[in-house]
Amino acid sequence: MVTYYIFALLMQFRIFIVFGKPQVPCYFIFGDSLVDSGNNNELETEAKANYLPYGVDFPEGVTGRFTNGRTMADMIGELLDLDEFIPTYATVTDQQMSKGVNYASGGAGILPETGSHLRLYNLGGRKIALFGLAPIGCTPVEINMFGTNGRRCVESINDAVKSFNDKLKPLVDELNHDIPDAKFTFLNVSHISSLQQVFPWPNVPCCEVMVDGQCAHTATTCPMRVLSIYFDGLHPTEMAHNVIATSSYIALSQMDASPYDINHLVRL
Repeated sequence: MVTYYIFALLMQFRIFIVFGKPQVPCYFIFGDSLVDSGNNNELETEAKANYLPYGVDFPEGVTGRFTNGRTMADMIGELLDLDEFIPTYATVTDQQMSKGVNYASGGAGILPETGSHLRLYNLGGRKIALFGLAPIGCTPVEINMFGTNGRRCVESINDAVKSFNDKLKPLVDELNHDIPDAKFTFLNVSHISSLQQVFPWPNVPCCEVMVDGQCAHTATTCPMRVLSIYFDGLHPTEMAHNVIATSSYIALSQMDASPYDINHLVRL
């Protein structure tokens, strides 16, 4: 599981889009529940979000997104001037497939079949953004499970996250060196998420959660979702997804993206 995201002052961050010509010919999404938009709905798995309160703020209602509204993948698509959300693999038509597919599935891990950059490269992928891990030790479910020993987050888990990210960035540099006709970039979600350590919001879920950390089957949520980081015990709110999406597209710091943010990546 990868968990991203984070901030707002007493205001809501929204992306206002004026669609122009798409900046990319196609957009393919790989990941887990953070960017799953409905692939798990018909799968034999307990990792599902096809019920309220998931989707409570999404224009189309309940779709299988593990948050209250749009995911960061949805928002990046908007920033790329795509005129519709990328369809799931479970629902995509032959006509839609040439413009992109969302393969993300809640509970997915890093496997040779799904995590290999060579698979993407051999299929024609030439601009690939790799998102690092966010501070998983700050999620409500991990805090509830392990405690924080007086700190804000579970530091041992975040230390492991840092170790992973510290190895992912040089891998991206190596790929850019070894495969010159493709461009790879690393998005430092942990650094983008670091503002959650500055603001005093508690790391608590916005919905009533079950033992596994997912929302219970009830429409009850916190009234100010824009001021919440986590929607359930694992997944961020739309507001938090917004922060990751906008900072990935246009980096606010050199630490957010290396060597390029997505805005620069698509222009290369």
